[in-house]
Amino acid sequence: MEILADNGALEELSPQNLNAIVACAIAVGTLYCFLGYRTLKIVIALTGFIMAGAVGGALAAWISQSHTVATLVGAGIGGIAGALALFFLYKAGIFVLGFLAATMIGLNTVGVLDESWAPWAVLGIGVGGGIVALLLERLMMTLATAALGAWIVVSGLAFFVLGPPLLRTLEPPIDLSGHEGALLLAWVILAAGGAIMQFATHKSRRPSVAHPMR
Repeated sequence: MEILADNGALEELSPQNLNAIVACAIAVGTLYCFLGYRTLKIVIALTGFIMAGAVGGALAAWISQSHTVATLVGAGIGGIAGALALFFLYKAGIFVLGFLAATMIGLNTVGVLDESWAPWAVLGIGVGGGIVALLLERLMMTLATAALGAWIVVSGLAFFVLGPPLLRTLEPPIDLSGHEGALLLAWVILAAGGAIMQFATHKSRRPSVAHPMR
């Protein structure tokens, strides 16, 4: 949601288009938060689409000097390529989701420290989260998708309730005073609720029992 907090990006979109984008983001965040593990392949493909689409759109905007059609085409091509890449490279998608969730948490914990080593620590936390996700896929993907989805939902709701300028309060590191603390608390509560619901709805895989021959 940091992209939506960029005043330059906001000025390029009409209010109707911007509202539609944020509403779609909330829907995607809800999917991540409450059904992340059960729809993991879809979530991985969406993550690849969003990440690569943002990069493709930014490159196209830079090359075409912010031409709208070129930017959209670049974002679409990049998004499709990213979605296919992570969808078929399943383990890479698992690592990316674990990395993103761990990095986000690191930014809002270690990242608040005014130390020269803090950025490296955040990077280390992200890489560590990606590696642990590969080792403990079910647990980490449930927690990671719940945390990422809750962050997107809270960001989107903050856009509608508080207005675009206050979305900058969600850019890490978060100041715990005023709206920032309330938004952080809402994120933690929603992420916990999403994780609990996901754990409750995990399908238990029971081995099939062969019936004896009569």
